[in-house]
Amino acid sequence: MAAVTTLPNGTKRVDFKGLDGKRRYIRLGSISDKSARSFADRIQEILEAATLGRPLDASTAQWVASRPSAMTAKLVTAGLIHPPEKKAAEVTTLGAFADTYLKRRNDLKPASVLVVDQVVSNLKMFFGADRELRTINGAEADDFARWLATAGRTRGKADKTPKGLSPATIGKRLQWCSAIFRDALRRKLIDENPFSDVKQPKGTNPERQVYVDAETIERIIEIVPEAEWKLLLSLSRYLGLRVPSEPFSLTWDCVDWERGRLKVLSPKTEVHGKSYRWVPILPEVRAHLDRVFAEAPEGATHILHRLRERGSMKAAERGFWANMNLRKRLQDLIAKAGFQPWPKLWHNLRASAQTDLANRFPAHVVCEWLGNSEAVAKEHYLQVTDGHFRDALEGGPQAHQKAQQGERETALYAAQSGSGKAETPAKQGFLIRLVEDGGFEGLPVSSWKTPHLPGSAAKCAAEQVQTGDNAAIFADADLARLVELWPGLTPDVRRELLRIASDAACVPSGCAPR
Repeated sequence: MAAVTTLPNGTKRVDFKGLDGKRRYIRLGSISDKSARSFADRIQEILEAATLGRPLDASTAQWVASRPSAMTAKLVTAGLIHPPEKKAAEVTTLGAFADTYLKRRNDLKPASVLVVDQVVSNLKMFFGADRELRTINGAEADDFARWLATAGRTRGKADKTPKGLSPATIGKRLQWCSAIFRDALRRKLIDENPFSDVKQPKGTNPERQVYVDAETIERIIEIVPEAEWKLLLSLSRYLGLRVPSEPFSLTWDCVDWERGRLKVLSPKTEVHGKSYRWVPILPEVRAHLDRVFAEAPEGATHILHRLRERGSMKAAERGFWANMNLRKRLQDLIAKAGFQPWPKLWHNLRASAQTDLANRFPAHVVCEWLGNSEAVAKEHYLQVTDGHFRDALEGGPQAHQKAQQGERETALYAAQSGSGKAETPAKQGFLIRLVEDGGFEGLPVSSWKTPHLPGSAAKCAAEQVQTGDNAAIFADADLARLVELWPGLTPDVRRELLRIASDAACVPSGCAPR
């Protein structure tokens, strides 16, 4: 018979004769007499059930199951119950967790969801959907990376020869694998992230990086009949807009005509808190923008109004910009212009834009305009061009900047003339002028500002241009030599040369020397 005993210190215990015939007890601590008596009754019920060989009644069975672990241990020690069976640990499989992860990422854009879904498919194919998540180790993650490089394109179709993915695609998929397992680690489902130390391949392939110069893009723009396509190409090549998402998101409200700026809406970066950026409307772009504005139908909201009138635009507005398939048309235009289509058609136009701008403006300014970071620009965009080699061989950055200035003027003249003909500045009547603050630069005769020459020389120069007597200021061997020497001259020498040239320029028309 189980009995309650009150000890001198006021605590309670239950004394009873165990199933093995020995006297036993269970200390209860400081509890009420009623609670101690109830506990003793439960002990008595357990003893009687064991003696008679019958199961515990439902009430006592539930009482035993609900005891705290410390009390359960005392009942086991007293021989009243068997040790409880350890619950089998819940097994988390790769397939189940990866599918759940994808559902939780409701912050991803539709196109990114497709990318992650491909990653999940690769993981299931290689490891098996039923593979226990915590059993995947770092060595197997390395095996997975090698598999992507050799057979990651199979997608489970036995009728196709296994093919590997490109290094850039492999790198992106390994990043997502690491993100999936990092999430599992934070949820304490695994002890370590097996993909944390997997070496990722280089994300860029130099063989697929091509610099597209201004002359090439202008020849292509020349054969394009549609004004909106001309503008699209110039936005990509000169301002580095991401095609198609950024140009096709532009509205006329984005144009600040007074300040010469364009507000570029960026669907790609809005998830990172930067939904737009401002860029300058460069002269190479302004002429095409003006023409599209003049031809825009009344009430048009988007700048590329006519190009948006395609069935794929509905899918693009949901985030599936790749469905627009502008690549085929650009390939045809490139071939029609007499060029071989280059890899990564639109990306290399954007990269060429950043390369040119980086030669003219500080890095942080260019990256602000392009919407990327200096690290990303260095890794994926900036290229070494023939102009850089020419710079090294012909006398420093000034030579390279002069060459770029000529290219920009060629493109600008082609855009403003409306003919699209990308002829050289010399063929279009460009002058080489001497300016007081830095050097020589090309300028069309029609836009030559005479105040750039000091004093009465401006008047004399204007008379020469009006009378057609401008042979003295066209480039010749001596002037070319002076251009070559100019960067190395001191400011005093430059000013003296300017003074001599200004005085000499007045002689033909009878001006008095200063």
